[in-house]
Amino acid sequence: MHSYYTFIALDIAQRRAAEADAWRLASLAHPPASRTLGVRRLVARFALAIARAADEDLGRISLSTR
Repeated sequence: MHSYYTFIALDIAQRRAAEADAWRLASLAHPPASRTLGVRRLVARFALAIARAADEDLGRISLSTR
């Protein structure tokens, strides 16, 4: 009877190890977001703020020759 429970325990352990391997491989397929993403987003927001400020300045200046 003890060998029966031993085989059941080994079978469950093998299934859990296979499940853990599958999760590990899946996590390797999708790398976590890197820190550079935040820096890129910050630079983009800064550039957008500069562009908006430049547009506001151009709106105040009359470009007509009259």
